[in-house]
Amino acid sequence: MTSQNVLAITDEISTVVREATLGLRCWSDLCRTFTEAFPGSYAALLNQNFVLPEVSFAVSHGLDEQHIASFIGHYCHINPWRRFWQHAQNGAILVPERDDPARQYRGSEFYDEWMQAVGDFDAAVGLRLQVEDDQIIYLPVHFSDKLSPVYERTLELVMLETRRSLINSLQIASYVRDTADTGAAKSALTAVVRATAFVTDQDLRPLEANQAAVDAFRSGRPVSCRQGTVRFAQSSFTTRVLHLLRTSPADLAGKLLMRLGDEQWVVSVNQLPRTDGSGLIRGRRQFLIQIHKLAIESEDLDDGLLVSAYGLTPSEVRLCRALAAGAMLPDAAVLVQISYENARQKLKSIFRKVGVSSQADLKSLLRLIA
Repeated sequence: MTSQNVLAITDEISTVVREATLGLRCWSDLCRTFTEAFPGSYAALLNQNFVLPEVSFAVSHGLDEQHIASFIGHYCHINPWRRFWQHAQNGAILVPERDDPARQYRGSEFYDEWMQAVGDFDAAVGLRLQVEDDQIIYLPVHFSDKLSPVYERTLELVMLETRRSLINSLQIASYVRDTADTGAAKSALTAVVRATAFVTDQDLRPLEANQAAVDAFRSGRPVSCRQGTVRFAQSSFTTRVLHLLRTSPADLAGKLLMRLGDEQWVVSVNQLPRTDGSGLIRGRRQFLIQIHKLAIESEDLDDGLLVSAYGLTPSEVRLCRALAAGAMLPDAAVLVQISYENARQKLKSIFRKVGVSSQADLKSLLRLIA
């Protein structure tokens, strides 16, 4: 392949990358450009988090859908080249026949079950780019080892130019993603009225905060911010929240109770929807954390109405107050000094008397009569 051919390929790749970044083309067109320039190959573009682990983005050309699906679902986790993709330097280019030949993995599950099913594509040239600690972009182009003498050097030159285009693209996509993430965080805080509220990533690094949270950070109670990390006044509670954020499902929504001496605080944690970015780069995992002091006496419920209209007993009214204050049933039982089983039985009685079937419906009713 002549230098003019290489220049033509890299120009086309630069165009595709630029247009895909702007949403004018699909990222799969980048893979198609490689397979058309190097007949008999397949190409893929992936974004993989090796920590979680998960593949958040994957497109390919020249590879059957069933093979890319099985790679994402299982084989990416046992890929023998994952060491390179995970730990190599940003911008590194892998040439397996030279650096880490496929033949040494014959007999492995990955080679025997996945690579052989795909076909004769033992040789490859791949590019690795790191968006951030937990997002690795990699672009491998695979072909038969019989084509190595013809393709390897040319592909390596093409990858050098592709690296430059993709780095520029990722910088733009990261800016767009960060802008969208900031907008989502600010919107989430706008909806919070009375609570101390802030948005963090999964490592409790603050991204946005309302004024009540800023004041709390300064006072250190019930939460502070030191060295760029949010810390609750109770260290064990900080550890508990961190574990929750790092292992949470995508639809995390929960409440925790933090006790500080005689004070009790309800901490609500909700994961915000992730922004799409450019498709290639996913939005960060962001969590809205709200804190409010639990004070049953301050809940402005009409005790007389609860007793006269619904026939609730004084102990059932106290349980309603705890639930209205934001406590979950186990914590509400502690607050009103009854056993959890006793609280469950009282809750069933309350449901029956007021005509609801869930705690959500009960809390809606309590808000109406507050």
